[in-house]
Amino acid sequence: MKELGYHGTCAKHRYSIEKDVFDPTKCKYRSDHWLGQGVYFFDDYEKAKWWASNISSRNGNCGGVIFQSLIEADDDEVLNLDDNSQYDCFLTETMSTLDEIQKECPGNMPIFEEDKFRAVFFDYYKQKKGISVIIRTFQKDIAGYTTKRTFEELKKQRKIMNIINMKFNERQICVSKKECIKSTKLVYNEEEEVI
Repeated sequence: MKELGYHGTCAKHRYSIEKDVFDPTKCKYRSDHWLGQGVYFFDDYEKAKWWASNISSRNGNCGGVIFQSLIEADDDEVLNLDDNSQYDCFLTETMSTLDEIQKECPGNMPIFEEDKFRAVFFDYYKQKKGISVIIRTFQKDIAGYTTKRTFEELKKQRKIMNIINMKFNERQICVSKKECIKSTKLVYNEEEEVI
């Protein structure tokens, strides 16, 4: 795989990113990451810009920044969950792992909280299979980068989405190996956009 990714964040992280050039081992650990631990990228600049603005507003409106990175990995290091066969392999492996754990912990499953289940298994799968990049397109009922709607309009939107069985798509790329990030450059700085 070889593609550009866009990482939106708040300006307070700019210099550490420039210094460490997206080192996944230096990312803040979170037990609820969507695709496990790593550096997250959008494949869409506008979504990264929305996320940068969102994160900036949570950090005292310090300003948003976007970094563009070239992401490269051998195909056998990539888990593309948009590919049904790769997704099926992940599910098969995860079910097997759960069976093994249940054999070791008869009668209960004491080690997992359901809201953290996802990150644990993605991280385990990455380690077991030598995966450096995970890709997934998430579907959302509501996305902050779309038209702002009232509560009543959102109810109508959800009803339409249910009828047509379509949602907003948001493709994310999680990179957990620094060597897969080949080049990085700052492509947006909100502070420099203000006149």
